[in-house]
Amino acid sequence: MYSRTDLLVTPEAQCEGSGDGSVNGQVLAALRKAAEDLAVRSPDAAASVLIHTLSLVREGDSARPQLLAEAVRLLSFAGRLSEARLLGRSALRGESDEATKALVEAGLAEALMYTGRADVVVVRVRRALAAEGVPDEVRASLLAIEAHGLLYASDVRAARYTAEAAVDLARSCDSRAALIFAILAQSVVARAEGRLQDSLSATGEAVSLGGEARGPERHRHPRLWAARAAAALDRFTEAETGLDRGQQEAEAAGAMWSLPLWHCFRAKLHLAEGKFDQAETQVRTGLERASRLTAHLRNICMLGVLAQIEVHRGNPAGAREYMRRIGQLMSQGLNAVEDQVRWELALVHDACGDYDRAARQAVQVAEALPGRLLLLTDDPSVAPQLVRMLIRAGAVREAEYVCAAVGGLAKANPSVPSLVGSAFHAQGLLRSDAEMLRAAVHAYRDSPRKLAAASALEDAAKAERSAGRRDGAAVLGQEALSVYGTLGAVRAASRTQGLLRDVGGCHVTRTRDVVSRDAAGWSVLTPAERRVADLVTQGMTNHAVAAALSVSPHTVDSHLRKVFRKLGVANRVALTRLTLHRDHGES
Repeated sequence: MYSRTDLLVTPEAQCEGSGDGSVNGQVLAALRKAAEDLAVRSPDAAASVLIHTLSLVREGDSARPQLLAEAVRLLSFAGRLSEARLLGRSALRGESDEATKALVEAGLAEALMYTGRADVVVVRVRRALAAEGVPDEVRASLLAIEAHGLLYASDVRAARYTAEAAVDLARSCDSRAALIFAILAQSVVARAEGRLQDSLSATGEAVSLGGEARGPERHRHPRLWAARAAAALDRFTEAETGLDRGQQEAEAAGAMWSLPLWHCFRAKLHLAEGKFDQAETQVRTGLERASRLTAHLRNICMLGVLAQIEVHRGNPAGAREYMRRIGQLMSQGLNAVEDQVRWELALVHDACGDYDRAARQAVQVAEALPGRLLLLTDDPSVAPQLVRMLIRAGAVREAEYVCAAVGGLAKANPSVPSLVGSAFHAQGLLRSDAEMLRAAVHAYRDSPRKLAAASALEDAAKAERSAGRRDGAAVLGQEALSVYGTLGAVRAASRTQGLLRDVGGCHVTRTRDVVSRDAAGWSVLTPAERRVADLVTQGMTNHAVAAALSVSPHTVDSHLRKVFRKLGVANRVALTRLTLHRDHGES
């Protein structure tokens, strides 16, 4: 074990035997050994040791290039990405052999990947691979990095071939770190091709290989990808458990670069469950951590989650603002999965009533099918939503593409309720088939994706209404409204209320009433939110409430917005009425 004080050496010891001010071989070896040991639990400290060592090694020293390459890699793992990029570029400008330059390129490519520049990563990696004399272990790492970069570029076919080459080479040269990273790329490729069980099996192998790792493979964190693979199979509990355990391991290993990713993946899981507040909390934590690391790889993804949440909450203007920020990031060169961003744009345009622009984005997503299925395997409910937009725009052929793609996924993965439900749902919308929509409702009973289930209930209710079966429509619509109300999906709840009014259901219940009698209503308010709600319903302004509670008006406003969202009400008047219902049972 080493501490930073253990690593201090006297000037005499540094220069002993060198005669030119450079650190001697014995001290250099001790410092490199210290960095190697520290890297297991703290890449940050290890990188600092190597940077200190570099300050003691003269330009032109034969040891310097290897030290530079290792420092770049450790800086990337530690999340010190700006430093990694600067040092890597500096190292590449220096005189060194091709093999060392390739090693530096590998570390620099990872830093660029974490900052969201996958396109640059592919270019740099290919340039390094073209050099002569690059050791197989380094080539395997470069190929694995390239495979991940190609996935962000949505080139699934090229990513598959590159990942296969990386796996073969890593196995032949026994490079565990490269092998784990390459297998993880294969796992994502399998999801993008709809082979969900293959994806989970691949991540299982990667987790096993990384078991008791102490070298660079310790920083690959296969549980991230294992969680995504499990979620695609509707195994949400397994996914969340894996994320919790994996994040603990990452923090223990000092892998700061990965922290935003854990929050991003957890946010997407909560969004699928309809847990908007939890998803938002994870996103905001992830964005804050990313800003400290200058790691923007998942910023676009996290902002997209926020945009979807705002759509569900009935705030299209807020959703549009998040998409504007995504556009800014992409204009600065940050990469994102193209289909995901197009889908989110379609969703936001649709929520804003700009149906033509929504349809144009939906058409482009549909035309990428079935070659790129990652969007549908990550969120099967996208399929029926796309079909709805496309039918409205008269793009029947593209709607059929979507139905064929999700139908193929369901056939290949019949044990995944969300995929089966989504396939029935999409076909039911395309064919206006009430029986298929009821089959979708039935399939979704076993799915953890509550929003998707409620959407199928709503569409089945509409089909029953169209068929003149008003009682059936009322029953299905009531159930959809109950789910929407519990989740706080204001936009969909409002739409479903209109449906129930149309069918003349005698027990039509408003969203706020559903939530108020449900455990997810008043009981989910925090003590602070309840205090604010009580004072507001007494007629106090935000400033008066702030003075009474000794908090800022901004804090009161924030609490009040959360109260409105959780109780499914739109304003102070509705909140006051709801309070009267709760306290006095008024009708």
